[in-house]
Amino acid sequence: MRTPNTYPRILIVDDEVLHMSALCDLLRDHDCDTTGFVSGSEALIKMRETTFDLLLTDLMMPEFDGIEMVKAARLIDPDLACIIMTGEGTIASAVEAMKVGAFDYIIKPFKISALLPVLTRALEARTLRMENANLELLLHAHVDELAVLNKDLELAKTQADIANRAKSTFLSNMSHELRTPLNAILGFAQILTSETLSTTLDEKREFAQHIEEAGIHLLTLINEILDLAKVESGAMSLSLEPVALEDVFSECSTMIEPLSKKRSIGVEFKPVHGLHVFADRIRLKQILINLLSNAIKYNRPDGVVTVSCEKTDGKQLRIYVQDTGIGLTAAQLDTIFQPFNRLGREVFDEEGTGIGLALVKHLADAMRGKIGISSEIGVGSTFWIELPMSDPMTPALMSSAVEGAVRESSNDSLEKGQKTLLYIEDNPTNLRLVKELMRFRPDFSFLSASDGFSGIEMARLHSPQIILMDINLPGIDGIEARQILSEDLRTAHIPVIALTANAMASDIEKGIASGFFRYITKPIDITKFTEAIDAAMKLK
Repeated sequence: MRTPNTYPRILIVDDEVLHMSALCDLLRDHDCDTTGFVSGSEALIKMRETTFDLLLTDLMMPEFDGIEMVKAARLIDPDLACIIMTGEGTIASAVEAMKVGAFDYIIKPFKISALLPVLTRALEARTLRMENANLELLLHAHVDELAVLNKDLELAKTQADIANRAKSTFLSNMSHELRTPLNAILGFAQILTSETLSTTLDEKREFAQHIEEAGIHLLTLINEILDLAKVESGAMSLSLEPVALEDVFSECSTMIEPLSKKRSIGVEFKPVHGLHVFADRIRLKQILINLLSNAIKYNRPDGVVTVSCEKTDGKQLRIYVQDTGIGLTAAQLDTIFQPFNRLGREVFDEEGTGIGLALVKHLADAMRGKIGISSEIGVGSTFWIELPMSDPMTPALMSSAVEGAVRESSNDSLEKGQKTLLYIEDNPTNLRLVKELMRFRPDFSFLSASDGFSGIEMARLHSPQIILMDINLPGIDGIEARQILSEDLRTAHIPVIALTANAMASDIEKGIASGFFRYITKPIDITKFTEAIDAAMKLK
């Protein structure tokens, strides 16, 4: 007998209230945890709050049909099993349902005895896909990638032995780090697939868990190696713009809290109200999270980590991450930024790759910054990163700077009825700037979203006249989000203007080629910004 918290969670969407309620009740009687909605948009909102195993949706609904419902739901959860119900099914609609990812297609009216086997197969397929197929495909992909990478590494090692001893040591350590988790993955996998080595169900679960843990470690290592290689070769694209330290500190505090609580380490962020640096927001967070993680992991019991900031001169800000750990010797400090050098700390049985600090230094250099460390044995260590200061416009300066440029255009373009502009941007400072600019356009109401998926849903729900889109967004980037909008009949007609710090010639060419109505680079030229808004409105 299954306990209630193990019942399959099923989301039912049907605009016929009686049919939806009856189906919910019937499936509850068959050990299913059901949630029902008559509105597709309300169901999608619920999906962002709660994970479901299966979606059971009607095909013909007034808001949007079941096929659109499946497409939107799978954007939120690609592993969701989906089944479409209809009383007016056709071969064409069934084929379309399969194309968008529906598992099955069932014709109304149906008996519960006919539906239950379909649900069972869909749930089993989802479980197998998540626990076996995806893991196995990813594992094989990484094994193939590592096989190619190891061949390249061996060749590079031979050449490095002749060129310089340091490079030889680097490659030797890299090969060791890659093979360690790979050994666990392949070893346990061979046991599980062996016909001569018998294992119990509990042992199979334990070995599968070891494979997953080694795979996660391996993926982290590969990502850090690739990031390091990109930075060293200059291939990593950085989006340099004014970044509010207060916002970054707040996000880092939230991200690091689980680790600090687990280790009973206090973390204090000193106030930095109004301070900004010119940096790549995502990479700055990556640097701070790396430094904070090390400060927590190698701290003493009940230790403290303090994050603070000070101006070093009129143009630079220095961010400090100070711990109360064991400290480092002079010899350790000399090699601290070398890749794969864990300074002997591997004896602490702490997870790590030894690449993090090397990557941190390269990222700081790429953002025109500096990084350093001071340490005292038995007292602790202090890492610091120094970056250029940035002074974004205050609201008062913004008003005086933009009022004349915007007012003239506003008067010319004002029409009867208020229009809507949607800005998809994850940087709060940039959101505030554009909101301030649009304050001088009383013919517009202003909406915003902080990631691509939310922006897509808001565009579908509110049908804005114009969409402003950042390129570097969490989840999916602006180019992918614009592509999804262009393929949706409800949003394909809306002009999308790129507003981004990706200002290289290749970035602009790529943006224009991907279909943006205009491509505006930061910092914003107010005249070009206003002209783009007006040009987009002339399309209406």
